[in-house]
Amino acid sequence: MEFSSIGADDSLEEAKSRLNGNDVLVVWGQEKILGVLTEEHLEKEGNCGQVCELDILVDPDPVKSSIWKPKYVIVTEDGEPVLVSHGP
Repeated sequence: MEFSSIGADDSLEEAKSRLNGNDVLVVWGQEKILGVLTEEHLEKEGNCGQVCELDILVDPDPVKSSIWKPKYVIVTEDGEPVLVSHGP
């Protein structure tokens, strides 16, 4: 999936402009990934951190991922997201 990043305190208007050309936005809190945003989340009210999808796993092992069955899996390298995919 194509993705970009956005801060939890950013507005949904900012998210709309960053989603252009991307499938999802990775939402960052102060120091860690909180969730992801898709087009469907933009219909809600609040900021990015309030409306993002929280059903994610970051860098899970395959067993953990198959047990938890998250909506999204985020793979990082040196703390930065490099791959976002739908969960199992």
